Amino acid sequence: MAPNFERGHLTIHEQEALFRKGLEDELARATAHVRAPMGSAQPHAGLHRIMEAAYRIVARVPHDAATIQFETIEAETDETWTGEETLLLWKTLKLLVTPMSVSQNEAKEAIEQLGGPLNEGAIREARSQILHGYAEAHRRSTFLDSEEVNASGRGVMALLDDAIIGRACAAHNKPQAPSPPVPETAAATISPGNHPMPESIYAFPSDLRFSEVMHKVLAELAEEKGWAKDNGQREAVCERAAWICGDKPLRDWSAADAKYFAKTVAKFPNDFKWGKLGVSGAMAVPFDEKDIPSNEGKERNARTINRDLSILQNVSRRLAKTHWRLKYSKDIEVDFLAYTITVVDDQEDPDRMPWTPKHLKVLYSLPLWQGGGGNIARLKPSKRPIIYMDAAYWLPLIATYTGLCREEGAGLEVDDFNFDCEVPYLVVKKNELRRLKNNSRARVMPLHPELLELGLQRYVEAIAREQKHVPGLCTPVFPELWCDDAKYHGGGEKVPSFGGRRFYAIAWRYIADATHGVMPLPETRDGKKADFHSQRTYNQSVLAAPDVADKLLAMHMGHAREGTGPKKYDRRALALGEVKELRERLVIMVREMPIVTAHIPRQKKVQLLHIRHRSRVGSAPGRDAQRKFCE
Repeated sequence: MAPNFERGHLTIHEQEALFRKGLEDELARATAHVRAPMGSAQPHAGLHRIMEAAYRIVARVPHDAATIQFETIEAETDETWTGEETLLLWKTLKLLVTPMSVSQNEAKEAIEQLGGPLNEGAIREARSQILHGYAEAHRRSTFLDSEEVNASGRGVMALLDDAIIGRACAAHNKPQAPSPPVPETAAATISPGNHPMPESIYAFPSDLRFSEVMHKVLAELAEEKGWAKDNGQREAVCERAAWICGDKPLRDWSAADAKYFAKTVAKFPNDFKWGKLGVSGAMAVPFDEKDIPSNEGKERNARTINRDLSILQNVSRRLAKTHWRLKYSKDIEVDFLAYTITVVDDQEDPDRMPWTPKHLKVLYSLPLWQGGGGNIARLKPSKRPIIYMDAAYWLPLIATYTGLCREEGAGLEVDDFNFDCEVPYLVVKKNELRRLKNNSRARVMPLHPELLELGLQRYVEAIAREQKHVPGLCTPVFPELWCDDAKYHGGGEKVPSFGGRRFYAIAWRYIADATHGVMPLPETRDGKKADFHSQRTYNQSVLAAPDVADKLLAMHMGHAREGTGPKKYDRRALALGEVKELRERLVIMVREMPIVTAHIPRQKKVQLLHIRHRSRVGSAPGRDAQRKFCE
């Protein structure tokens, strides 16, 4: 019997079928903007050029390539590429188009549908054909507005017609007739020397664009001002300003641009997906005011707009020392703060709804506090219920009885607690884990008796023993929010960042969703539901009794106090002794704060999960907080 040898290559017909598959699949994505309900603003042809090159490049390397060599990229570019285009190509290859854009499995499945050979050589060839089809889709997309495509009346479908594309390509490459010679006298009339650039208002006018300097400026400001990491928020705001104002050279910016940005950004809906400047989403293409979707019922919050303007003002102040330094004045030309919006609190429509005692009692009736399962089953009833202590258990409780915000609570360390004194307390201060929003947030908080009865001291002492705490050194009270060991779950899933963001991702969103499933959370008129920060609003609400001094409320909340006297010269705590001052505040806290945790079982022993499993609570029965949060 003759051996059966499988061919190690694809036939011409198979190659064409795979190429056409890639072309059709990617063409649908490359032209999706034409069919989108928001309008038909088209990506710039230069972006298609970059995507075309990116797909050709990844077609040259194996599907599992960890890096792409410079020579491979250089082979797909030439001297016509600008530095800006090359930089964008590098970013595209890092973030958008990768060797895994077509995986080995995808290529294998495509061959199977054709009945072709399934050996390594054929699969590699199939992957290359599909990627080249992707690249061709972007090349053809540049002809969408050509006379030949428009004349066909077929719109996007014409881009699949090889004959139409051939005619469009021929017309595009047709040499232009030479321009008639310009008389010397006429040439002299229009020479640059006779039309100099208008004199700049800046002492050091620069042709650099805003997007080219903003990263460096933000880094310098972060170092000077000691800014905490904000997960890209400041950079995103600067990108929006660059996009809306045209990302022109710095020499061309003026006060009018600050005004235009403030006016224009307010027109966008609050759920608008901005994307990345020059890379993805709406900001991948030049800004056109006609493409702003309606914001009816989704108006941007005035405080959010003011926050953006404040960030940009910091950048503008910095640039006012260099590229935006005025010739004849020390003023700030691009003054974003001049256009901040005056915010008037509407008592009938607050920005954030507080938790209510009823909702908090429902919250603390969840199995996490009453006894439930273990890892990722903390919100589910169990035949063998157990109560574990970690950030998921303690952070909400601490916030309920102290008003600490999420980041303040997540950043508590062992030395922040003092239980061996007449009035046990915790200290909120800047430490290695987190900074404070402002100096007023540094404060001493007496501990409510409920926290002590629930076992807070035993928990802190247990963590100190487990982490081998050395007094004077930073030991997080919630190590699972900070340790690299806890970044990955036992199954390999990675959690985001550190501190409060990690707490939200692995615990709080599930807790809030479970509570909402039992009793719908309070929400504002525009649908914003009570969140973790609403516990601060709750604290302020319950302590704002007529006979509670504003001074005490400000001390409790960490708010700045009015006037120089309260800020610098109020020495009541020193004069009467800190114990007396803490006792006075504690008496008012106990008197005014409803007890919402009386039904939580008291634990004699602290139960700790493995650090990788702590605070990973999972969804409540019948809930899916990841996909349908608070629905």
